Amino acid sequence: MGSPHELVHVATRANGAEEWACSSCARRILLRWPPSFERLVLVAGDENVQHFGTKGPITVLGAEVSLDLDQNDHDWLNDNGIAWSA
Repeated sequence: MGSPHELVHVATRANGAEEWACSSCARRILLRWPPSFERLVLVAGDENVQHFGTKGPITVLGAEVSLDLDQNDHDWLNDNGIAWSA
């Protein structure tokens, strides 16, 4: 896996969805935040590198999380647009 790429917030659409873009690999996504979380990939870019973005004073470069999830947790994650395979 290569060095992480930074996603930059480039626009907020009238429906509230935020458009984010990567200048390194042309990845473009739309994000809508909870309670109606959605992620739509417009241009895949390099899917073999980790992408991160910042908005406000907090930066998250990535995290490895290991949880023991039951089926209800997996269903909730899936219902909220979060792909989780553990």
